[in-house]
Amino acid sequence: MAKRDESLQPEVARYLCRVRTEGGNYRGYKKDILTENLSERDNTVFVCPRCKGILRELCISTDGEQFCSCCKKEREQTHPNIHVNNMILCFKCYCPLISRGCDWLGTLGDCENHLDTCGYVQEMCKLKCGVVLQRNDHVTHEKENCVQRIVKCEHCEKNFKFCELTEHLDVCPKIKVLCELKCGLVMCRDKVAQHLEKECGQVEENCELGCGMKLTRDELRIHVTDNCVQRVVTCEHCDKNFKFCELTEHLDVCPKIKVLCELKCGLVMCRDKVAQHLEKECGQVEENCELGCGMKLTRDELRIHVTDNCVQRVVTCEHCDKNFKFCELTEHLDVCPKVEVSCKLKCGVVMCRDKVIEHIDRDCKEKEIECPFAKYKCVKLIKRQYLDTHLEEKETEHLKLKLDAIEDIVVKQSELIEKQNKTIADQGLMITKQNETITGQGDMVTKQNETITGQGRMIRKQNETIASQGDMIIKQNRKIETMSQEIGSLNKNAK
Repeated sequence: MAKRDESLQPEVARYLCRVRTEGGNYRGYKKDILTENLSERDNTVFVCPRCKGILRELCISTDGEQFCSCCKKEREQTHPNIHVNNMILCFKCYCPLISRGCDWLGTLGDCENHLDTCGYVQEMCKLKCGVVLQRNDHVTHEKENCVQRIVKCEHCEKNFKFCELTEHLDVCPKIKVLCELKCGLVMCRDKVAQHLEKECGQVEENCELGCGMKLTRDELRIHVTDNCVQRVVTCEHCDKNFKFCELTEHLDVCPKIKVLCELKCGLVMCRDKVAQHLEKECGQVEENCELGCGMKLTRDELRIHVTDNCVQRVVTCEHCDKNFKFCELTEHLDVCPKVEVSCKLKCGVVMCRDKVIEHIDRDCKEKEIECPFAKYKCVKLIKRQYLDTHLEEKETEHLKLKLDAIEDIVVKQSELIEKQNKTIADQGLMITKQNETITGQGDMVTKQNETITGQGRMIRKQNETIASQGDMIIKQNRKIETMSQEIGSLNKNAK
């Protein structure tokens, strides 16, 4: 940064070629800038008697005095002398700043215009930094040295005056700074608040789990996962989550923790299975016999009891393969149909109890049975073993009894035939009467066609019945003839 040179003062460029009076006014041209010195005559003609400078914009008063137009007094009557003015403007001169190094050479008429652009004129810095310097130095000064020049912050890329840059760097949001809590992180200044609020591991905070501890965030990360009594941990048995401070209490009631059966049956199980185990499985629980015998034993003892010892257990009869309670088995054996027993009539045969009745009815020799001719009124009861002897001894009596029975049958058949003949005769009469009724009711034939048809069917059925009865009579007659032949042969045999 350029230091301000207090010896330099800003200059009015166009006035540098003119004489300055004690009152601070600029009048005629300076004589020392001319390339040639004026002669005494020229001094008389071209020098203003009032400002002692070369006439600028020559004016002539009414009394013939000539002076610069800027030296004219108030209300003084004058008129210009253009010819002399043009001569003066053609005087050769140097730049008034030749001592500073300006090598310009021209006329007085062009000198003021030159000074408007002369690089050696001293002016105040256009950026208003207060520094006075030659025009030639302005560009370099404004780009490199002026405290009021605009520079861009290399961090946030915003524009600032150079004099404000240092102050800006103290607050620039994009400048890299080290965390003030010495966590080691470098960041932009505008991220510091966010970093301290959310990220910095050195910021002290209360434990978020509410245990009351106040630690740095870095310490809290370890604290909340490993040390905090309020941290959530998972029970290794039931996989549920609990606060660490509640875990010990939970383990005393955890349903999935392995425990030994309280009745010392030796089984290890989850705590939530204990009630079910005691209710249904544990062999040391005492229960009443499920079969209702009244005994109270442990389940292990009951397993043997109900199969081997209980009087209410179900057993299978070895004879009939049916199931009975053990206490009823003896009673059952007294009536079991498959138990082998001897014949009640003491014939000596052994058989299943359910075969006894059949044996007695069909085979037992000691059974008294009716004579085969009982239907012919032989009332003798004989043991089965003596039946053949009885038939041989009573053969003639049996034949007589059978003949008497046949004669009774013939009589009954004759009576039956007479009844059937009478029935047929009655039906014939009925048919005759019906035919007469049908003839007498000729006018009603049309109306009674259905009735007649039904009666015709009845007649046909009756005729069929008569025909079948006739066939039956023929068969009975044949049977009577056969029985007569049998009786004849019996009589011959009897003689």
